[in-house]
Amino acid sequence: MTPASGTWPSLLALPHAARWLLLGMGLTRLAAFMIWPFIAVTMNQRFGTPITDIGAQLALSAVLAIALAPVSGWLGDRFNARNLMLLGCALCAACYTLMGLLPGQSSYFLAIIGLAVAQSILEPLLRVLLSDLAVDDAQRTFLFHIRYYVVNCAAALGPMIGLGLVEGQGDAAFAVAVGAYAVLTLTLLKAWRARLRQCPRTNVASLPMAQVLRAVLGNRLFLVILLANFFLVLVYAQLDEPLTFYLLQLQLPEIKQVIASISFTNACVVVGVHLFLMRWLIALAERRAYLLALGCLMVAHALIALNVGAWWGGWLIAVVFATLAEIIVMPLFATLIDRLAPAGMRGSFIGLSMLAGLGAALAPWLGALVISHYGGATLFTALAFACLPIGLLGYHALRAGHASTLPAHPQSLEPTR
Repeated sequence: MTPASGTWPSLLALPHAARWLLLGMGLTRLAAFMIWPFIAVTMNQRFGTPITDIGAQLALSAVLAIALAPVSGWLGDRFNARNLMLLGCALCAACYTLMGLLPGQSSYFLAIIGLAVAQSILEPLLRVLLSDLAVDDAQRTFLFHIRYYVVNCAAALGPMIGLGLVEGQGDAAFAVAVGAYAVLTLTLLKAWRARLRQCPRTNVASLPMAQVLRAVLGNRLFLVILLANFFLVLVYAQLDEPLTFYLLQLQLPEIKQVIASISFTNACVVVGVHLFLMRWLIALAERRAYLLALGCLMVAHALIALNVGAWWGGWLIAVVFATLAEIIVMPLFATLIDRLAPAGMRGSFIGLSMLAGLGAALAPWLGALVISHYGGATLFTALAFACLPIGLLGYHALRAGHASTLPAHPQSLEPTR
């Protein structure tokens, strides 16, 4: 399969197990986006939980999920990844069942922490499994793009479906989530069997943590990509809570309508434009794609900084450019990290790459700090200029590492899972 064959033919050419696994992953993400955008409102209005407590719990869960992802990836390389993923699915289903059957502050807190642990297990190992199902590098790249597209479709549709369930004051969304993880479990088992048929040699000795760390520290390109991704996530995440803080500072009377329009614009670009551009993005050279993404992100922040008159169109155009940067660079980094990881260490490398998510965790605090002291225009101007060194960092690393000729994974050297 080649990227030029078209998105729909390429999708049909995927192994059946890969398509089913994508369905299972998409359903669980859809269920999650039906619940989590409203979790703070639910806890505050239903149980009287203070906003500060909710924020602390969500922040703790986010940091926990990011911190445990490298450990989960290494455990998946060293032991049986299938059993670990089944454990993650069972833990997710148990947490959503707890929230649905025993609603309360304590049960929600336990469920939030449990779901963070479960996601730290599932996220890196599902990516490895999905990659294992590809028959060649071109199909592997296409799979990462399709996975990203499916996740963003779920992010666009989930809140709209969940809104009706929340207004109904019921716990039906939790039952939907449990069912979604049951489907993911079935598709996971199907994918694992297909993987074993495709890669029958699974008796290669697993590697100890010390050897994995030496491989990571000795891989300069991986470390630079991890650093660049951290800064990219930090810069991009300023378009979430910090942008809302800036709109509050401007005292917009129609702030809710602006936020809704921004979310709708982001969803439309992701769902529509990414699918239309997918063939071209897959064929685009890594360095050009990276620079294009940084250029779009720089334009987005510059437009926000210049929009001191609070023109609605200015916010929306900026979001279009930022979303274009997102759909270009996020699948690109996922593909590069997958291809950089040595045999027997892919779970570890993918898990470590998720440490870049700490940038998103830091973004609200840093954004609020700068806005409160220097104003929103200063923050977004600085972010626009920050895209220049981040772009140079990644570009020179990709050129030095000859990213266009990164080695493919030898299918016959898969580690014990």
